[in-house]
Amino acid sequence: MIRKFGFALLVCVLFACQQDPYNVDVESSQLKITYQNLDSSFRYAHANQQRKLITELLKSDFDLTQFCFPYALQVSTKTDSAFLKGLQRTYAHPFNKRVFRALDQRKKWRLKTHEQIALAFKRLHVLAPKIDLPSSVYFTYAQFAASAYASPKNVVIGQERYLGPTHPLIAQLPAQEFYDWIKEGMAPQYATSDALLAWLSTNTLKSTDENLASEMLRWGKLIAILEIISPEVELQQHLRYSQADLTWALNSERGFWDYLVEQQLLFKTDQELNMNLLNEGPYTIGLPQESPDRMGRFLGYRIVKQYIEAEQPSISALLQTPYHQILKKYKVP
Repeated sequence: MIRKFGFALLVCVLFACQQDPYNVDVESSQLKITYQNLDSSFRYAHANQQRKLITELLKSDFDLTQFCFPYALQVSTKTDSAFLKGLQRTYAHPFNKRVFRALDQRKKWRLKTHEQIALAFKRLHVLAPKIDLPSSVYFTYAQFAASAYASPKNVVIGQERYLGPTHPLIAQLPAQEFYDWIKEGMAPQYATSDALLAWLSTNTLKSTDENLASEMLRWGKLIAILEIISPEVELQQHLRYSQADLTWALNSERGFWDYLVEQQLLFKTDQELNMNLLNEGPYTIGLPQESPDRMGRFLGYRIVKQYIEAEQPSISALLQTPYHQILKKYKVP
């Protein structure tokens, strides 16, 4: 009898341990996120078709249109003639022609990236159905202006920034504008995380000016949510880290926390401090040069991850939880 009870208890414990509140059936989601290669749609269209396409795009998503053309390509959308001439100028540039040939060979990568993004948003839709989600993922040529952008309606991926750091076209980018650490970040495996993060940070959990800790934990929430909704992507890719970077960050978590506490930085409202600890760079300013960049985001993720493991909040509840409530439960490793 005791043996039977012990076995039953073991089964119950094992079953309880296997329960993951974030492991959901995505097939139950009816969410549809379309795919479009905006670059080739315009590039292989006749002038009349280009006019029609830009008219439709301006009506459906003005913000996206302004990013893709006036901002990224320096092509005016104010008049048809200015727009068409701008496109012709862009498409005729010798360097751009080489980029277009390279992008035309990236169909499999685009489809895989779109599949990963759509799956992540489906999972988010099941876990938090009230969160607004995009209608489409657009792949475009952004003239290296940005990796990913989110309008209030859609997500854009500047696909040329994912050709890979060793690609000959990336190697030719001017060193005074594109430092080595920027080129190293132009890896194809980062596209899914970049697109998801662009959407969530723009439309779901926007930045605040409260203090360093609030921004650290905002980024921590965002990265933790990426890990939940896109478990197919490795954590270091969500962090934009190499495996060596991740190992360094994990080994330095306690030391970095002590540094923030000793220097009384957590509750400072200093934009330069935020930039040093949260923004991309060759390393995290204030730390040794062998450190990875954005250690503030990493520590924010570790604090939020610890909270999630202990409390298992819904994504909606996590988004609403004040940063100081999460911070005070952090147990320094």
